[in-house]
Amino acid sequence: LKVVAAAYDQGRQVATASAGVGERICLRLTKPRLWSSDSPHLYDLEVTLAGADGKAIDKVSSYFGMRKIEVRKDDRGVARLMLNGRFVFQVGPLDQGFWPDGLYTAPTDEALRYDIEMIKKLGFNMVRKHVKIEPDRWYYWCDRLGLLVWQDMPNGRNNTPQARKQFEQELRRLIEGRGNHPCIIM
Repeated sequence: LKVVAAAYDQGRQVATASAGVGERICLRLTKPRLWSSDSPHLYDLEVTLAGADGKAIDKVSSYFGMRKIEVRKDDRGVARLMLNGRFVFQVGPLDQGFWPDGLYTAPTDEALRYDIEMIKKLGFNMVRKHVKIEPDRWYYWCDRLGLLVWQDMPNGRNNTPQARKQFEQELRRLIEGRGNHPCIIM
């Protein structure tokens, strides 16, 4: 068995690599287009499991964006959050994900998209997600539409060793479950 990964940019294959099942695969893009709030460029990804005869047994598709987040001093020596090597002034609302007709559940996927479109239309380039972790579709639309996300960890009363252990476990799951979204920068 062999795993084949391929990256596409607007339908054109830009990288491919293969390896055995369970081995690491590294796609190398020669001139990657970086993801940002101004230009939320995403690549399509296709991963295929192939049999010994080379024929596809199974296939899954997804997407990815490439960007770099770092804290670095600017030319005046002030530590700044840099996106792709440059300072981007971030401005956005604190979003608790409340929906009047569903409390903390959006009524439709279109509503999720509309909410993000309106945040951008109002001139914001980021949002601080507070109190809750959204469903993957919310982060998908942030990835697609170019909205930077500061993801808070919902916090309870962590005043016992058991509560602190539970908090840490849930935080790890948040990072593992949402960590590949290019929109999440903090």
